[in-house]
Amino acid sequence: MEKLNIRQIEAFRAVMTYGSMKKAAEVLGISQPAMSRLIASLTETVGFALFTREQGGVVPTDDAIDFMREVERVFAGTDELRRRADAIRRKEAGTVRIAAMSHYANDLLPELVARFSLRHPNIRVILEARSRIEIGSYVRLGLADLGVTSLPIPSEPAVVTRLAVAPAVLLMPAGHPLAAMARVPAEALEGERFVSFESRTPFRTEVDAVFDERNIRRALAIETAAPEGIVRLVAAGAGVGLISPFTADIHETPGVVSRPFDPAIAVEVGLLTDDRSLSTAATAMIDFLKAAFGDGTATARYRLPA
Repeated sequence: MEKLNIRQIEAFRAVMTYGSMKKAAEVLGISQPAMSRLIASLTETVGFALFTREQGGVVPTDDAIDFMREVERVFAGTDELRRRADAIRRKEAGTVRIAAMSHYANDLLPELVARFSLRHPNIRVILEARSRIEIGSYVRLGLADLGVTSLPIPSEPAVVTRLAVAPAVLLMPAGHPLAAMARVPAEALEGERFVSFESRTPFRTEVDAVFDERNIRRALAIETAAPEGIVRLVAAGAGVGLISPFTADIHETPGVVSRPFDPAIAVEVGLLTDDRSLSTAATAMIDFLKAAFGDGTATARYRLPA
């Protein structure tokens, strides 16, 4: 295969982004025929079709979508180099990039990041939502300074710090018969309609194991990807569900109540870092997060058991 060149990749990325050869050419400041030649040469170089033409634009092939994921990973590194060089040139305090599970990026961390930013106004914070599997890789590869995720993770960086741990809670519609119990045993869920996380996720695997070991059969009604989805489905009467206690919606959504579940299923929040030298900005964020979780201010809104 001939060597790829950066101009080909920029052209491909632009077409994937804007869905149009014409628009991509305008953005890159080249003619449309030049854009077409770049895409044609890239297609010849990689050896597979990248786009099919349809009315109104071009449509990427499945191979092009897979290729784009790799392109974005590479560009993330070059974009970060560009940003860091610019920060050095302007003598700014620096940038800290956090990769976090989407639930934590949207619920647990925003208030903490806002407080940190007010305390350190010259530090730029980038909070990215990534999958549990991706976060470890992002930290190891230097694409993120630190990660915040549920533990354990499949492949861990050099340093893992447990920030918080609390048992999962059982969520149910207000007025559900199980709400009369102070603590709900697994056996009480025999035959209950159950709203669950999607299969093959670590938490789902752990929850299923609890019921399988006891030969308890639930009516698995609905699967969803996000804790917020489980809260809303339970509030709508779709069933009951086990959920991370680090979910503010448990206490903020009308029509749902939560109860402790037996046996306890621990949910751990972990901070991932690498053993390489960290920037001053990243060190400041790490120290801030450890302090906020250490004194309980980071988790106060979740009303965790003492």
